[in-house]
Amino acid sequence: MSQQPRENPQLPDHINNRNEHPLKDFLILAVAALLLISLLTWLVAASATWLAPNIPYQWEFSGSNSNSDLSAEEQALTSLLDKLLDDDALPVQLHYLADETSANAFATLGGHIFITRGLLENIHSENGLAMVLAHEYAHIELRHPMTLALEQLSIGLLLSLMGSDNLAQSVSQNTSMLTVLSFSRDMERAADQFALQRLRATYGHTRGADEFFNQIQQLEQQHSATDSGWLEFLQTHPLTSTRINNIRQQMSGGELTPIAHVLQKRSAEP
Repeated sequence: MSQQPRENPQLPDHINNRNEHPLKDFLILAVAALLLISLLTWLVAASATWLAPNIPYQWEFSGSNSNSDLSAEEQALTSLLDKLLDDDALPVQLHYLADETSANAFATLGGHIFITRGLLENIHSENGLAMVLAHEYAHIELRHPMTLALEQLSIGLLLSLMGSDNLAQSVSQNTSMLTVLSFSRDMERAADQFALQRLRATYGHTRGADEFFNQIQQLEQQHSATDSGWLEFLQTHPLTSTRINNIRQQMSGGELTPIAHVLQKRSAEP
């Protein structure tokens, strides 16, 4: 019969005692977690990009093809967009925001395009306005609003599964949003390319395509807007200067078409 030891043997010091600072292990785990979050977000965004074009547009479109209730500006904008597009283009609904003085245009889920009075006040040719309209329509044809809606829905669900509202969730949320922003910048570039193609097909050239963006850049300079690579990284749209350079590289000379009287500056309106 073997004799049992009276006490537990003393373990050597090197067992389960790594000579490394615990902060190093924390940093490794933190970096791995951020990389995993970025990968999951990228997969969600890529899945939305694949799924959105396969959702029937009829499920999304909520506009009306009737012009009876449209304002004069909306009818003129619709006519110009029809001029730019082929007969098989997707139906959209144009809205004129007469009380909005900021220069802006945007497309939303449901096939809606919004144009502000401030934008028309900064447009001086039909070509410049056509670039904006074609750009916003491109978002709808390329199903960007649906893609973004699916991305936000999926990422919201993903974040809700990550736990309570704490620092870790905040970091996770910021990491996810930065990944989505890169997809949005790609969407803007694709819409610019589509619009340039429609201008070339309609007018035979792309002169005037940079008109609105030149106005935006002047406004940014007046307000001392920062134009840097870090700003582009943290915003959805590419930098205005970058967009202007890309457009000008593809611009071809031609005669500008005067803007229709109904779409001229509305500064005299109340």
